[in-house]
Amino acid sequence: MAEPLLMIPGPTNISERVREVMSRPQQGHGSPEFTEKFGEMLKLARFAFKNNSGSQFAFTGSGTLAMEASVVSTVQPGDKVLVLDTGYFGQRMASINETHGAKVVQLQYPIGTHGNPDDIKRKLREDNFRAVFITHVDTSSAVLNPVKDLVAECKNAGVFTVVDSVCGLAGEELDFDRLGADIVFTASQKAIAAPPGAVLIAVSNELLGYFQKRAKPIEGWYLNLLRWKPIMDDPKIYLATPAVQLMLALREALLELKEEGLEERWKRHRVLAEKIRNGLESMDVGFVAEEGYRANTLTGFIVKEGMAPQVQKELRDAHKIEVARGLGDFGGKMIRIGHMGILSAEQADRTVRAVGETLAKFGLAMYVPAPSGRTGNISP
Repeated sequence: MAEPLLMIPGPTNISERVREVMSRPQQGHGSPEFTEKFGEMLKLARFAFKNNSGSQFAFTGSGTLAMEASVVSTVQPGDKVLVLDTGYFGQRMASINETHGAKVVQLQYPIGTHGNPDDIKRKLREDNFRAVFITHVDTSSAVLNPVKDLVAECKNAGVFTVVDSVCGLAGEELDFDRLGADIVFTASQKAIAAPPGAVLIAVSNELLGYFQKRAKPIEGWYLNLLRWKPIMDDPKIYLATPAVQLMLALREALLELKEEGLEERWKRHRVLAEKIRNGLESMDVGFVAEEGYRANTLTGFIVKEGMAPQVQKELRDAHKIEVARGLGDFGGKMIRIGHMGILSAEQADRTVRAVGETLAKFGLAMYVPAPSGRTGNISP
């Protein structure tokens, strides 16, 4: 019998090597064995980010914690920030900024469309912003934003940039040093293919210097990246107890990434994404993300309103494959397939066959979203 297959946008399938690490006897978080391996994990994280010029952080928490730590450390109450809203997680970044007292301006885009660098350029000329928040891949819509061009406009304007690459890093091309962003963050359970529960954050030296000279000190405690910096420099220092087994598993997953090669993993994700998209295209499905801006880490497509739960259940019960529904208003009419991490070509083929059989069983007609305008709607 085939092993149940996770084809959701995280957590992803993990290897036997990573599972085995999780099953080993507990280590003390201050033991030489663990602190040495934690330091090795941070070096491997630098490799994953291509971060040789900035600081690297890793601690226990979900991707949302990394998002909030980025906000708390970068933004002071009353600061004006610009947030690209290309889906559910762009909206979450806006909400977290508002929670911490920022004055948020959003560039809002129709579901499935990408952020436009010209819109950022125009908006940054009109007002002074502390930072711009960008989603690399929005997990809700499967849109891959042109992050290089977006960040370039922010740097030209002299504002800090924060990039959410939770659903991008290790599956989509990203070079922290060359990108020029001030923060890029991700989580353990996506393309890195480790268990959920750890965040990885790269911070530029320029922004780290700003943390130290802010007019108002960072208000967070656990979310304060400046407080975590000494621990990242010397893991023997105690701040909070990490999820020891998880961090060891993350180290193993990053070792697997290094053994495969970063560029090779990017390539594998691209090849498997094309395989899945081609298979779905032959079924005449309506993709959510616009052509040319479809992520290599997940794919979303539309079914009849209210049918997504039945499609999801059939795939789980009949094929032992777990997919995700849409978020928010799209919960009943969108299916999201995650294809990242250690996914193989055989598993991708198995998923495409199962989706085809399921759609045929229900006789579903696909709906192609109508073309949308390219200019973002600006809202305070």
